[in-house]
Amino acid sequence: MNIILIIDDKENILKVMKVILEKEGYSVLTAQGGREGLKKAVEEHPDLIISDIRMDDLSGTELFHLLKSRGFSIPFIFITAFASIEGAVSAIKEGAVDYLTKPVDYDYLKKTIARMLKIPLSGLKGGKQLIGNSPVMERLFKRVNAVAKSNATILITGESGTGKELIAKAIHTASQRRERRFIPINCSALSEHLLESELFGYEKGAFTGADIRKQGFFETAHNGTLFLDEVSELPPSTQVKLLRVLQEHSFTRVGGTEFVEIDVRIIAASNKNLEDLVKSGTFRHDLFYRLNVIPILTPPLRDHLEDMEILVKAVVQRICLLEKIPVPKIAASFIHTLKTYSWPGNVRELENLMERLLILHHPVILEEQLLYEESNMFGVHPGAGLSERERILNALRLCGGNKTESSKILAIPRRTLYHKIDKYAIRTEEYKSM
Repeated sequence: MNIILIIDDKENILKVMKVILEKEGYSVLTAQGGREGLKKAVEEHPDLIISDIRMDDLSGTELFHLLKSRGFSIPFIFITAFASIEGAVSAIKEGAVDYLTKPVDYDYLKKTIARMLKIPLSGLKGGKQLIGNSPVMERLFKRVNAVAKSNATILITGESGTGKELIAKAIHTASQRRERRFIPINCSALSEHLLESELFGYEKGAFTGADIRKQGFFETAHNGTLFLDEVSELPPSTQVKLLRVLQEHSFTRVGGTEFVEIDVRIIAASNKNLEDLVKSGTFRHDLFYRLNVIPILTPPLRDHLEDMEILVKAVVQRICLLEKIPVPKIAASFIHTLKTYSWPGNVRELENLMERLLILHHPVILEEQLLYEESNMFGVHPGAGLSERERILNALRLCGGNKTESSKILAIPRRTLYHKIDKYAIRTEEYKSM
């Protein structure tokens, strides 16, 4: 049973969160204040810590750094008011995993905890994580956990934007190589000559400008993991050399004759069907079989739309943390509308959309705002079925009665909104009470 330690200086919050999380089947410890939290964390070694940031005796971020300095790598979730977000930003960059703003969304907290305790999370610099509770994602997580402890070569395939690098990082983080380097290489971003010298290094005098011997990524990834993204773009000569590395666990630097032995786990990825490229003769069949020891297919977003709510909330939390803005209110109808779209760009497209909406329409996100996306890509009329009066009430409610913000959401001039408020006899107390 997973042990969760909750740290807060307010006893009532500890009691409420303890009851909620014990109902989820967790063993819950509580500590009233940072110093008591530090003592229990050291003694009990919990699987997860949930901590308030602002506490009188020892802040949550101070506690995080004290535990880190003592060699503890316990995942942290911070509970913070907007004024404390800057402290959470610093801790997130140093290894804390997530943060939630007050008042706490307990459903989201439960989903976050379940996700964090289920699979290893990586990246975390920048806050991107593998997310989902759907059967499709459950199967993916199970496969990630199953292969992580091995040293087998892995080939991750799937459409662009489905999180292939996140999967590779999660595998590395859960492996015995986690203390060594994870090095990602985009094979399509480098010319043939540059790619080979970057992968395998070169000897002094190998070419003009090679004034010293340089180690390549294979050497710097020794005992770690090398992630070859867009492996389908490898030129034929590099394919031959990579095949030798996989077979012999050694290579020669560019311009050299000495064999360099290495122990590196290879994880490759492609958004193209390598079997089709083998048939067309553009990818070596023997290299394909060497890479495809354990295949992992990343599902497109359209195959797990039931994860939309948790995905949107996680993306919004991450963007707001980076932009240092409060987390906005998101209408339930907005999430429903997102599920009507096919998402050819997958999660990356969703991230771009949410960043755009947050910048343009913060602090409230409504389905009406999707009308102004290029080509009305959602193919539906947001707010369909709602009368004009109901849409105005909805906007006023979400904006706390602020007419300026409501007019922005409704995409009408403020003067027009005042006219419509009079037209529909909307009383101030009516929308403020909603």
